[in-house]
Amino acid sequence: MSWQRGVAFVRGINMYKSKRISQEKMVELCRSIEDENLRIIRVVKTDNIVFEKRKIHYATVSQRLEKVLSEYFNERVYVTSRSMKTIKLLTRFEG
Repeated sequence: MSWQRGVAFVRGINMYKSKRISQEKMVELCRSIEDENLRIIRVVKTDNIVFEKRKIHYATVSQRLEKVLSEYFNERVYVTSRSMKTIKLLTRFEG
């Protein structure tokens, strides 16, 4: 099965004192969920994670990230993932 690229959007990171995280720590946490079906490509501004996945759903990527980040912050963190196809479709309607 081929790799599909997507973006995970993390809500509320580095906006409030209780949810501060360095770029390096965010990359470390994101890489901790990698396996043979998920790889992290890049973390942009600590709250946008570009990834590639196969044999799993985009929602599964969000769930994994929510779990590791919620454990790190000791409070609920919300993550939404979208395919690059969806992102590209949305940019068609720009300006």
